Amino acid sequence: MSKHASSFLLVTLLLALLLSACTPTSQSGDPTATPMPFFPATVEVTQNPLLPINPTPTPNLVNPNPVRITELEYLQEETQVLVMAKLFNTLADAILRDVQLEVLALDAAGNRLAQQRTSFRYLFPNETTGLVQEFEINSGLVITGVEVRVVDGLIDRMLKYEQPLTIENTTAFRIGNDYTVTGWLSNADAYTYTQVLLNAVAYNASGQIVGGGQANFDFVPETDQIGFSIQVNSRRGEEVDHVDVSPWITSYSASLEGGNWWNSVSTDEWNFAIDQFNQITGGAILTNKTDQVLTETFLILTVSDENNRVCFAENVYYDVLWAEESAIYAVETRRLPESCRGKSVDLVVVPGEFGQFPVNFNPLLASQGAFRDESSVLVSVVNNLNASVSHARVYVVLRDGADRIVGGGFGTTELIRAGSSISVIVPVAYLGIQEELTIHAFATLPADVEFGQ
Repeated sequence: MSKHASSFLLVTLLLALLLSACTPTSQSGDPTATPMPFFPATVEVTQNPLLPINPTPTPNLVNPNPVRITELEYLQEETQVLVMAKLFNTLADAILRDVQLEVLALDAAGNRLAQQRTSFRYLFPNETTGLVQEFEINSGLVITGVEVRVVDGLIDRMLKYEQPLTIENTTAFRIGNDYTVTGWLSNADAYTYTQVLLNAVAYNASGQIVGGGQANFDFVPETDQIGFSIQVNSRRGEEVDHVDVSPWITSYSASLEGGNWWNSVSTDEWNFAIDQFNQITGGAILTNKTDQVLTETFLILTVSDENNRVCFAENVYYDVLWAEESAIYAVETRRLPESCRGKSVDLVVVPGEFGQFPVNFNPLLASQGAFRDESSVLVSVVNNLNASVSHARVYVVLRDGADRIVGGGFGTTELIRAGSSISVIVPVAYLGIQEELTIHAFATLPADVEFGQ
């Protein structure tokens, strides 16, 4: 079963299921598997060594710091401070590795009001990358300046490695006073990267920085393309014209080599649609193909329009799939931007890892629900444990007369006492006539569930 599936949508109908697999490409070694330690050049080194970046405040005109700050701006709204910068590797023949930065926010007297350190794994030859750092300061304090300092790093002329992550087709959609920035994130490597940080620097039509935002992407699948969505704060009164998004492989990132683990979860059936109110709806049937518990299966859902603009991107965890269990996943109903009419959907399922859960079976049973009104379904959930559960997740998919998934929704229950049931209202969206639809509900436990008497 492939990890990657995609389909096409029209506002008025659903088309058939389409699953497509991504073929891994070869890569000469894993660049994150064995990170090099920091060390200065020594006389014992017989080939080009890793050279430390000069972080000292003493001017070094012979070997200047190879990281150049080309842009630097900040934004303060009450106690929230955003620092946005662009960093450029001036070397054409070397990768800068394990670059560590110190970001400072200062008052008029030059006092430090906030200070944070951040780092990233690679800055490739002549590459420019964006930095976004957020601070929370005490009420009443006013920032008048910011600094970005390079405090550590290595110059590596031996590593033959190219930037595997690229960004395409970014779009800024205005949501209230702020913006949602979407686009495509591509990974050219035959490794799945974890904990990839996306830095979004927003500009006005004059090319001035007017805002920024960050998002962490837990899994970027091997040789694949996925959609992303980042919330961007902008200076009041400014209109965002375009946004530059820079992906960082950080010190928290790991790389996962491809293999049979991709087959741990199958997507037996799925379909998504855009309803008459421009809302995303639909769902999928996921099956754990192993005889062990899978925890934290990661789902990446992307909706794009006919111009390949990303209208909607969501990534969520499915906390637990018990051994050989078939489960329902349904997207929480969300409205797409008015200017973006969804045409195609892409679904990627990254199987979770073998793990443990407080119970070794799913103790919940969701009965077939009933429509409460035009936009919600009432579902009864039974708890078969001899202990109460603090809350449960309830997924609903709606099928038409041909048994195709044409809608769905997601809800959360309150506390369910031992050996009892509770009713939950699940918001839904769908295509078709309500009287011709059938309701299929499923309940499961989240990772943060608490058990009681």
